[in-house]
Amino acid sequence: MTAIRAKSSKQTAAIKTEVAKLAETLKAQFLQENERLAASLTERFQTANAKLQEEFGVKLQHEIQGVSERVNTLKRDTEHGIDNLNKSVEILSEEMSARVNAHIVPTRKELDKQGQEIITSSKVVLASISEHKAKTESTVSNLRQEINQSREQVDSRLHSISGEVKSSIQ
Repeated sequence: MTAIRAKSSKQTAAIKTEVAKLAETLKAQFLQENERLAASLTERFQTANAKLQEEFGVKLQHEIQGVSERVNTLKRDTEHGIDNLNKSVEILSEEMSARVNAHIVPTRKELDKQGQEIITSSKVVLASISEHKAKTESTVSNLRQEINQSREQVDSRLHSISGEVKSSIQ
């Protein structure tokens, strides 16, 4: 039995050695397979990632082109709108200038006419004032003469009355 046990122990040790070798081989194969799979997955991931980046790049480029086209269209439309607005303002300005000028000429004529009427009226009033002044001066001169005559008459009567009073007192 000992021989069986010894043989059994030897076989167990040989089996353990064989199992250990097989485990090491499997482990090595597993690591190799794992590395090969990791490399394969990494390569596939990188390929897929590059493909996605390319697709996203193309899509992004298309989006950028679309936005750029819309921006350019908006810019052209805005410039066109500004040009139209400038033309409208110029036309309006010209029309307003024409209307203002149309009113300026008759207004100037009316002001000139009224100015002439004022000058004519002023000349008439000035002549009237001059005539009134001359009449007033003449009237004042006549009144002075009358006052002087009246004074002389009063002085003469006072002198004659005072002579009579002096003679009657004496």
